[in-house]
Amino acid sequence: MPQEAVFLPDGSTFWANLDPTDVTTLEECETVLEKVSLLQFVRDRGGLDSPMSAGAMSAEQKQLMSLGRALLRCRERTKKLLGVGSSRVEGGILLLDEVSSSVDHETECIMQDTIRAEFESCTVVAVSHRIDMIMDFDRVVVIDKGEVVEAGNPMVLAAQEGSKFRESNAASMKK
Repeated sequence: MPQEAVFLPDGSTFWANLDPTDVTTLEECETVLEKVSLLQFVRDRGGLDSPMSAGAMSAEQKQLMSLGRALLRCRERTKKLLGVGSSRVEGGILLLDEVSSSVDHETECIMQDTIRAEFESCTVVAVSHRIDMIMDFDRVVVIDKGEVVEAGNPMVLAAQEGSKFRESNAASMKK
């Protein structure tokens, strides 16, 4: 997921933007939209077959739609790998590039909860300046001026005197 969500040209449907490869069902798309708290928003605008304009969506709605697309893709991948219908994700890699940088706290919580629950069996690689987004990760790598200066469990590093991660965490709490 990129920092700035990417969409098809205005007038493309919500469905096409959620599933650009056109391999999922209406029910699968609606289930994913419900998971990312966008189902009612899409229904209020006429449903999945209605035209969409990214310019009419908030930054939060765009990121949630992008997360929904990632979830749908991973579920489809799981279905192909297992050869059966699946409403879960098995394995894979989820790349997140500053996905919470332009969203409010409520949306960040929805995103975190969705990532924790739906991508539990995936490797998640995230670039983030928001410490809350990564505190429950297994491992963080702290980079300063292009150099790796520290790596380890975020909870351990946050408690460790002299840790760069701890310093970053303290600095972000002051903001």
